[in-house]
Amino acid sequence: MQRQLSSFDIYVIVSELQELLGSYIDNIYQLSRDELLIRVKNINTKQKENIFVRNGELMCLTKKQFETPTKPTTFAMTLRKYLLNGRITEITQHEFDRIIKLKISRKEGDYVLIIEFFSDGNIILVNPYGEIIFPLISQRWAHRTIKTHESYSPPPSQINPFILTLEDFMDLLKKSKTDLVRTLAVNVNLGGFYAEEICERAGIEKNIKIKVLDEKNIKRVFFALSGFLELFKNRDFQPVLVKKDGKAVDILPFEFRSYEKVDFEETVTFIRGLQNFISVKQPEKPELSKSKKEIEKLHRQLKQQEEAVSDLGEKIQRKKFEGDLIYFNFQKCEELIEEISRVLQFKDKEDKIREINQKDMVKEFDPLSNRLVVYLQDTGGRVFDVKLDFRKTVAENAEKAYDDNKRLKNKLMGAKKSIEETKKLIESVKEQVVVEEKRETKALSSKVFWFERFRWFISSEGNVVVGGRDAKSNELVVKKYLDSGDRYAHADVHGAPSCVIKSRDWNDNKILISEKALEEVCIFAAIYSRAWNQFAEATAYWVLPEQVSKTPGSGEFLQKGAFVIRGKRNYYRCKLELGIGEIVIDDVKKIMGGPLDAIRRRSSKYVVLTPGDMKKSVIAGKLANVFDVPVDHIMRVLPPGNVTVIETVGLKLK
Repeated sequence: MQRQLSSFDIYVIVSELQELLGSYIDNIYQLSRDELLIRVKNINTKQKENIFVRNGELMCLTKKQFETPTKPTTFAMTLRKYLLNGRITEITQHEFDRIIKLKISRKEGDYVLIIEFFSDGNIILVNPYGEIIFPLISQRWAHRTIKTHESYSPPPSQINPFILTLEDFMDLLKKSKTDLVRTLAVNVNLGGFYAEEICERAGIEKNIKIKVLDEKNIKRVFFALSGFLELFKNRDFQPVLVKKDGKAVDILPFEFRSYEKVDFEETVTFIRGLQNFISVKQPEKPELSKSKKEIEKLHRQLKQQEEAVSDLGEKIQRKKFEGDLIYFNFQKCEELIEEISRVLQFKDKEDKIREINQKDMVKEFDPLSNRLVVYLQDTGGRVFDVKLDFRKTVAENAEKAYDDNKRLKNKLMGAKKSIEETKKLIESVKEQVVVEEKRETKALSSKVFWFERFRWFISSEGNVVVGGRDAKSNELVVKKYLDSGDRYAHADVHGAPSCVIKSRDWNDNKILISEKALEEVCIFAAIYSRAWNQFAEATAYWVLPEQVSKTPGSGEFLQKGAFVIRGKRNYYRCKLELGIGEIVIDDVKKIMGGPLDAIRRRSSKYVVLTPGDMKKSVIAGKLANVFDVPVDHIMRVLPPGNVTVIETVGLKLK
């Protein structure tokens, strides 16, 4: 697909997945780092089907056959342990967010498999008490943490357009200072793609400023939105595949009026139509070397060992404390054990057992399972649960606790020794990584690509993007490299680079320009404009090649590197955040600067910058040392102003 799944798409998916209610989980496979396959027996069709999930991107029903791994991953094994043979009892969308929840019931309780489609995505298994058993990715935000043993918290609530009143809607729009389409996309939580359709259905120009909309036209937009939402409420779906040149590029719950110059092809259901995009993968992140994988494995091992040491420390203290408690309550414990011994001699002892269970100091007594738990007080009067063996004397119970204490202390010494050995192994492998990286650096080619003479980056999906560095290169970028099928982008401020996003990759292979790529090129244009160090955000736009002209209007004059834009402009509001990272193109290492999504897609070692107080020369020196490149290589990708470092990944700045 050319776009990410929206909240509306999730709404349709959840609606259609209701046919799986009552079905049982047959098996679970992790096909790759980001792909999960859940095999279910459909209770309605009596046939096996696959729920295919690509983390953060795609979810569909399919009968397609997949090559499954011979050895399951830890994540897959965990899901199997808790979910196999469980019955799907509930499938919901969390509020109006890009989150799907599958409630799966087993005899011990209801587990929930949560699939998140925003940000980097995630797949999270939650136990019946709301605690995370295992996430696909451990994540941390200011408002929530996703990791094992944490309580699952959803992201902050978004606006739900399904419950908006006309008064609420008018209030949201009147507070906006931007145009209609972006207000609907952001303030009303429709997303850009669906916001454009509402504008089309309302018959109002999407780029019109909110401040010039009167109450009558605002109501037109609201009623268009209400009619659109009714189609969803009534499940009036007639899903269609969107085709260009015979190839499926998108899927919709019904035909959109805003989609032009495409063919629509009916498909049975939305959730099954999505299987057409299983083979359309986003480029994967760079593969880690063997040594780096070993370091990650050792770090996970070290974390487990440190958690085990902490757990042992608590148990050691507990066993010593239990022994002391038993001796402190020696007489009470002795009287109870003696009474239990007498009761067990009786043939009919059920009433006596009930009497013992009713004693104040007894929490639980079950002779069939050899279980006796009592309440014991310490010297301060605090009460604790202690398990006793009623077939042993009080002294033997206390000594057992002290013996356990000694045994755990010996185990703790061994665990601490293992930690030291793991730390030494990590340092040893780190040294090997340094040797490998130096060897790779020496072996790298000095190949220079055509786009390196300009500002450049490679989009998340592989498009080459170039931008001018000055008036002369602005001129050259447009005249020489803006071809049919490409797009032109520019920040909505004076003194910004002319940018071209190619409909080709660096090997000149044809590639579609998606909505995601267009957003990235607009961010790129804003980052390298004069807006840097003046604003936290900036507006940029893209247009078609035929809208860009060097011919001025009558009586006008165009400076070198400037162009006239005629017709509709497609705007984006861009956050001024720049990523700088090390990427590999055709086995050649390069330093790339650009939008964060593009950097994160292609680099495992990068830094994130925003406007700030640090001089360019200072950060250039720091990054040159980290990436082991000349300072001028870094200067070429830095923005036109001072910076602040807000995040580093895979590197440390000194």
